[in-house]
Amino acid sequence: MGKATGIIVVVVAALISIFLPFNVLPTFLREAFEGGRWGMRPILFSFLVSAWLALDRAIVLVRGSLNAQEFNSTLQGLLSSGNINGAVQYCEQVDKPLSRIVAAGLRASALGEKKVKNAMDEVAYGELPKLEIRTGYLALMGNVATLMGLFGTIIGLIHSFSAVSKTGVGEKATMLAAGISEAMNCTAFGLLSGISALFFFSVLNGKTQGLLDEINHLSLKAFRMWKQAARQQGAHSPAHAEAHMIHPPAAHLLGSVGLHKGGGHGSHGRGRKSTFANLQLTPLIDMFIVMVIFLLMSFSATGELGRVAKDIKLPFAEKVDAIQRAPVVAVSFPKDDPSGGVVILEGNAVSTAKELLDDDSPDWNISRLKEQLEVFKNNWKVTHPSESFNGDLILQVDQNVDFKIIKKVMYTAGIAGYTNLMFAVTQKAKGGGGEAAAE
Repeated sequence: MGKATGIIVVVVAALISIFLPFNVLPTFLREAFEGGRWGMRPILFSFLVSAWLALDRAIVLVRGSLNAQEFNSTLQGLLSSGNINGAVQYCEQVDKPLSRIVAAGLRASALGEKKVKNAMDEVAYGELPKLEIRTGYLALMGNVATLMGLFGTIIGLIHSFSAVSKTGVGEKATMLAAGISEAMNCTAFGLLSGISALFFFSVLNGKTQGLLDEINHLSLKAFRMWKQAARQQGAHSPAHAEAHMIHPPAAHLLGSVGLHKGGGHGSHGRGRKSTFANLQLTPLIDMFIVMVIFLLMSFSATGELGRVAKDIKLPFAEKVDAIQRAPVVAVSFPKDDPSGGVVILEGNAVSTAKELLDDDSPDWNISRLKEQLEVFKNNWKVTHPSESFNGDLILQVDQNVDFKIIKKVMYTAGIAGYTNLMFAVTQKAKGGGGEAAAE
């Protein structure tokens, strides 16, 4: 495939990565891409380009390979019989890099041994680089994908640390989870893309080096067969000629993305390329750091679930269900408090009991409570894009709170979209020991 094809593939991959709507992906991929947000797009670009490079190089290697035993047997039979033209026609019919190299030498048979060797070398300089061009870019794209995963991880961390400034425990936990989800999805996709690209690079580069060695060996063998046939025919007597292996292209032609190894011989610098490339492990280390941060901060964020404020005395109940994670609205009833208690949503005061009792308007809506509940609902939808909102809300209400306040809280929760209200109670059977949620 030519240079123009490569440019087209890169442009198409870039357009797909930029404009691909995540909702057309399968569910498991859609959730991961939506969790990773825009940080997944540059990784997707690297993944698509790597996939094309691997396919392109695999096709080139398949097309460049031939049955060495059959080729040698047929060529030897034609040369032994002195049928040079037939040998050239056979090489043209096979039409592989090796056969084109051998055919070039056979066409110069009438000019002598040196011209034959030079003709084969000249064609080899054009054929061999085609077998390994672009292979090094697989290693490049693998490292780019890994580094893009690290970049997405850093962006997710930034979003996570921004949650620290939030005063609401529930909102802080929601934003922290969203940032961690973004970081982890980018890290996972970046590592997957990088490992895949480097794996195919190692395999294809090894196959390429094997094919180059085979071509060098078989071209030398064909050259010697031609010499032997020419000697038998009496056309040439190279008494002092020295058979040389066809040299591969010089090191500067075969170098790619800094992976060429030194140690060549002579002016040609015939060094083999490494079949391995380094993988950036920084994202992996960063991932463990993020996990530690998540565990520490999520413990702080969710540790309030089973606690009840000292100013709240929960009512008793016999039939209860296990408590679940959901936003908590607490209504306290402290003694000697002129406000008559406070209505709190996840640590933030949204009203006082006195204000609600003194308000005789027909509108039972608690505006600030409604606004905060809608924020929690929107944050929940961000972290659960493929699920419908469950409407769970836990009410921790002191048993002495006026029912008028409870009705206003329940009404406000209902219009905010919280239809599954659970009251925190103390179970009678356990002697007031444990908290549970009862609908």
